Amino acid sequence: MIVAIAIVLAVVLGSSGSGNTGPSSGDTPTIKLVSGTPAVGNSKSPSAVQGAATAAALFQGIPQSHFILGKPNAPVELTEFIDLQCPVCQAFETTVLPTIVQKYVRTGKLRIKMETWSILDRPGTGVNDSDRGQKATVAAAGQNKAFDFAELLYYNQGTEDSNWLNDGIVSATAASVDGLKPAQLVSDANSAGTKQLIQQIDSLANTLAGKNTTGGFNSTGFIGTPGLFLTKGSGAPVFYGTGLPTVSSLESAIDALLK
Repeated sequence: MIVAIAIVLAVVLGSSGSGNTGPSSGDTPTIKLVSGTPAVGNSKSPSAVQGAATAAALFQGIPQSHFILGKPNAPVELTEFIDLQCPVCQAFETTVLPTIVQKYVRTGKLRIKMETWSILDRPGTGVNDSDRGQKATVAAAGQNKAFDFAELLYYNQGTEDSNWLNDGIVSATAASVDGLKPAQLVSDANSAGTKQLIQQIDSLANTLAGKNTTGGFNSTGFIGTPGLFLTKGSGAPVFYGTGLPTVSSLESAIDALLK
């Protein structure tokens, strides 16, 4: 059964100095806050990033607790393994997920568990977009804003391997999420607690993907992002698929478990 990582988030997220920087196009592993970033995010601010109002409306009024969206006692759970740099994840989050949220999460039939999995960064290239997106989204979960933050990153996603997920986009996105504190997000993103949680998420993903001792993968079907699992009640998660599903196919799978 998928381990519930999210419940330990509030306990283990530590604090480390974030520092301030001017506008940055850098892509180092350490995330910094751009100077002048507001103390608290506001989706209605004139400086809010593209899609801020849409994301705020999508999730408004729906319970969020760390990595969980929706009522904790919802009869079905959808687990999504996502990479913030993944263009297929972007398509899923912006074209499929909104319908699922409105039809099933908002009505209490489904909860969603987010697992941020960094798999697209290539060692030696100097690009850390997947890692930075993972760290920042895990930190947003500490303020119960992971889904809002991730959705906005996807609305503003740049070209893969382009260093698009820099300090500027992290700071601007955080400042565009209602109630999110950008300075806290940056501090938490660089903390030992976030590193620990990421190690747990990566370990879980590798286990479910069947990673073997030689670094390869056994045939489990779960080979990338978005990787989706469905769970009914307290049962074991069932692998749904990797890649972009159609709305109708995912709805059929959820409806089958709701019967």
